[in-house]
Amino acid sequence: MAKEQPKLKLGKGAAFVKTHLKQLRQEDDVWEADFRALPKAQCKSDTHYIGLAVSLNDGYLRAIITVDYQPDANELADLLADAMRRPYTALAYRPRQILLRENPSWGELYPHLKQLGIEVSTQNDLPHVETAFEDFRRELRRAQPKPMIVYMPKPTDVQKAFPAIAKWVQGYGHIEIGDQEGFGFIARAIDYGGVVFEDAKPGTLAEAMAALEKGLAEHFEREGIE
Repeated sequence: MAKEQPKLKLGKGAAFVKTHLKQLRQEDDVWEADFRALPKAQCKSDTHYIGLAVSLNDGYLRAIITVDYQPDANELADLLADAMRRPYTALAYRPRQILLRENPSWGELYPHLKQLGIEVSTQNDLPHVETAFEDFRRELRRAQPKPMIVYMPKPTDVQKAFPAIAKWVQGYGHIEIGDQEGFGFIARAIDYGGVVFEDAKPGTLAEAMAALEKGLAEHFEREGIE
């Protein structure tokens, strides 16, 4: 018997609220969005997935989410809502079109995107998502079993994917990412006065990077830093 797909949950209590998203201006931009399976950690049998939404206009990553189960339309809705309302880069807006991989699980969301004036197209290849995912894979291969300080001295693909982290390490402080006594990753942003942001919940390097990016973006917003 085929596994029943979870019912799509939108509106109150969900990230995807059409009345809020309709208030955003619409830009002539096209996004790619998809999920990729992350490499399994040693001694773990479960699979984690990372969702990425990328703008084709500038190539910048707009949103990242991670889930520890097979993503369905609810996770895609969360990813796209974050990309529209709480992007890592630029301003909040709705795109004109979203490119997705053909997946029956996404279909329930299509009518709601259409109501927002967003065209949905499917294609086999999503090169911008693939590039962003390869950046994550490179970082995973560099993972160490103890905290490390990461510097980004010149523009890289990773700098494009994590603009808030890049801004932080180039002028405000440094970051630490590493294993916390076998209980998963810990991510910290530190300036000359001490710890500015810390998250001990990530289970992988990818999740730690995503948490740092979001935390530092919110920090810059609170401080009024462009």
